[in-house]
Amino acid sequence: MKFAIAAVAALLPFVALSAPTPADDSHGGADVESVKSIEKRDVVGTVDADALKYRRCPRTTCEAVGQYARGTRVTMDCYTTTNTTPVSGNAGWAKLANGYWVSLYYMNWSG
Repeated sequence: MKFAIAAVAALLPFVALSAPTPADDSHGGADVESVKSIEKRDVVGTVDADALKYRRCPRTTCEAVGQYARGTRVTMDCYTTTNTTPVSGNAGWAKLANGYWVSLYYMNWSG
């Protein structure tokens, strides 16, 4: 009997690893068409610097194409903290709807 218990205990991890996993239901059971129709909200921000340069990439070494004045409202498509130049300790950069990048350090955001 001891041998049978030891054999089951030894084989249990292999049985668990080979068990099929359930299908990914990350969209909560909704069909694909209803997930596609979910409203996308723009995130609008206000420039909180006297002159905020917008750039071709999320680093200060990238070309500055122009600048926004304080109070200018811009729309963010996405943001990143990867492979960026931190500004005053903040590595976040926003990609704007126009395709250019600004440092999150100089922005105030709302939904």
